[in-house]
Amino acid sequence: MAIYCSYTSVANNMNKLILHLLMIIGLSSCGQDLKCSDFKNGKFLIPGDSIYPISSIIIRKDGRQVEWEKVGDSTHAIIKYLDDCNWILTYDTELNELDELEQLINDSGGVKVEVLEIKGDTLFYNGIFKNDTLLFEQPGTIIKLK
Repeated sequence: MAIYCSYTSVANNMNKLILHLLMIIGLSSCGQDLKCSDFKNGKFLIPGDSIYPISSIIIRKDGRQVEWEKVGDSTHAIIKYLDDCNWILTYDTELNELDELEQLINDSGGVKVEVLEIKGDTLFYNGIFKNDTLLFEQPGTIIKLK
């Protein structure tokens, strides 16, 4: 028994195979999780939660952060990266008039942020503020917008 394959059917099958491979590669690259370093620069959303119900937008660039809870009300911060997944946030005294809590945070060395997990475009973190008499931990999320 002889098997007959025409050049056309082989070419069609090769085209289908290539098309399927390209689709698989394209779909798998679209759904990749981000890395800690992807949260160093860009535009982000910190959604409100049960502890602090107000959402805010932040823009990060080159170790600096500007945060808006409402239009016209911004807070400037300095980010000192310990590594890609851990950093210390302090308030910028040149661009902000610090309230009592912000001054206490700065005087105590800032808020240490530890990344717990990244799923898709969302970073889950734990913020830790500590000095000689206080220890405060607050979990949160940061969603990458751009």
